[in-house]
Amino acid sequence: MNSTETKKIRSVFHVKHKEYITPHFIRVIFDINDSQAEMLTHVKSGSNNKIFIPNGEPDSLGIVRTYTNRKIDLENRELSIDFVAHGDNGPASAWALKVQEGDFLGIGMKESTRPLVPDADFYLLVGDATALPVISTIVEQLPAGVEAKVIMETFGKEDEILSCSAANVDIEWIHNPTPEKGSRITEIAKRFEFPEKAQKKYVYVAAEYTTVKELREYFKADESLDARSLHAVSYWKAGESGDQAGLYK
Repeated sequence: MNSTETKKIRSVFHVKHKEYITPHFIRVIFDINDSQAEMLTHVKSGSNNKIFIPNGEPDSLGIVRTYTNRKIDLENRELSIDFVAHGDNGPASAWALKVQEGDFLGIGMKESTRPLVPDADFYLLVGDATALPVISTIVEQLPAGVEAKVIMETFGKEDEILSCSAANVDIEWIHNPTPEKGSRITEIAKRFEFPEKAQKKYVYVAAEYTTVKELREYFKADESLDARSLHAVSYWKAGESGDQAGLYK
């Protein structure tokens, strides 16, 4: 393996317990054994995982989805992943709803200690419920001395999850019980004005396909942002499954 390649890690993790952290979010906590702890030494909390959901076929990899690991806690030997609970209409949600202590899940990761976002003095973080785990992790990892505006959509007030941060963070919550029918994220994000004092800005957008497409085009037209100052990724597409849309979240 040359130095430009990223080491891939894959293992089977067993469920320690699960909990509803809000009415629409399930946190599944997996045990980390000794060999897994060694593998995860250079994997950052908030990075992407491939999860392999069992589908009952012995020779199958299962159903593959991409999920953020919410936290890797090597001290307590726990790996946490948060799932949006939206019934049986998605394989990951269906799995999380039914999973019990002792069940297992194949998880693939890549080694990286690179920060989730690059250095900046002002961050604009925009997302819907599917992005709440990764944006929460980003906020927790921001250093003191920087500012962040978070525009976050979730189902209702009871699903607001607050994160501690050393940074100065302002969170604007949008409540949307039916995100598959449309969202106000785009209009609210477009109304936002960066502070004049913000010199080095970074925009992170993670949401439904149409929202991301519109906001990517909008921020690309902002001459104060260069290509490295914008990251926009769609986690799902309204009216389509992850397989149909080519999205795995």
